[in-house]
This record gives sequence, structure tokens and C-alpha cells, in this order.
Amino acid sequence: MSTPRQLACPILLALVLTGCGSDTPFGVDVRIPPRDAAPVQTDALSYTLVRRQGEYRAHVTATLTNTTTEPLHFARCMPGSTTPMYGLRRTGPDSARTLFSDWAWACVGGVPTGRLLPGQSVSVRVPLGSVDQPNMSPPLRPEHLIGRMRVTFALCAAAVSDSDYCVPLPLPQRESNAFVVTY
Repeated sequence: MSTPRQLACPILLALVLTGCGSDTPFGVDVRIPPRDAAPVQTDALSYTLVRRQGEYRAHVTATLTNTTTEPLHFARCMPGSTTPMYGLRRTGPDSARTLFSDWAWACVGGVPTGRLLPGQSVSVRVPLGSVDQPNMSPPLRPEHLIGRMRVTFALCAAAVSDSDYCVPLPLPQRESNAFVVTY
């Protein structure tokens, strides 16, 4: 019969090994970050890509509330758009790693910027993950879809008659809190 100490050592080793592995699958940092005071806030700090037919997918809802006393201006894609254009970027220790997204903006030109009055909020639903990419070269790797990220909004320094000429506000003024995406 094994003693409690003999049983504890293998169990402790297993916990340490699985704990370390779960923080860095594929060598990517997926530790849940603390919520910060970024101007754009997400609905969660962690998102899990779900396998569906032909894709891995999750969505983040990012919300900006204009807490200033002046209108905020944002780049729009289409004349009827009521929300800002947005992007997704890595942040933290893995910020230089490859991030793949299967969506991109395809906009018409000549769309004036939108405006968010003081006290108003705007939310966007941002897709995470990708449809399967069997012919991609080089191949899409699992670690290209996960890690610590932020949503960035296309907020402009001033109103312009064509969103293509938006001069962006500094990044810290238009990005979300950090969040993590895992499998």
C-alpha cells in the first residue's frame, strides 16, 4: 500500500505539468489578464473557439462609451454604417507572433466619419477564429488563432468627409481591454 507522501508526489507533478501546459498551448500565452481601464470594454476576458462545421469560431462584443465632453468621430465602411470599423491585434508577450483572421473590410469610398456624442455608447460584434484553410500556404497553424488580444476601433482625431482619410487617435485611446482566446 502506498503512503500519502508516495501518492502526493506523482499527483503534484501531474498538476504542475498540466498547469504549465494549459497556460501556454502551442507556446502562446493564454493566461486570463486582469480587466484594465481601456476606453473600449469587452463582454468577457476569455473566449473559447468552438469547433463548428468547417471552422473554429467565437465572438467578442466590444463597447465604447464616450466619456468625454466632445463628440468622438469614427471611420465607417458604408454610408448606412452606424458603428466604427474595427480590427484585432495581439498584445502582451506574444504581440509579435502571427495572428490570422479570416475577415477583412471591403468598403466603398467617400463615406464620412460617424460620430458618438458624449454619453453615447456603441458596440460591435467581432469574429474570432477562422474557417478551415486547407489550401493556405504556408499552412494555418493553431497558434495563429489564439492568445492575448485587443479590439481596436477606428476612432479619428477629427471629422472628415471620407473615412479613408481618418487620422487615427493614438492606440491607447481606441483599443479594448486585453482578453484571451483559447481552444
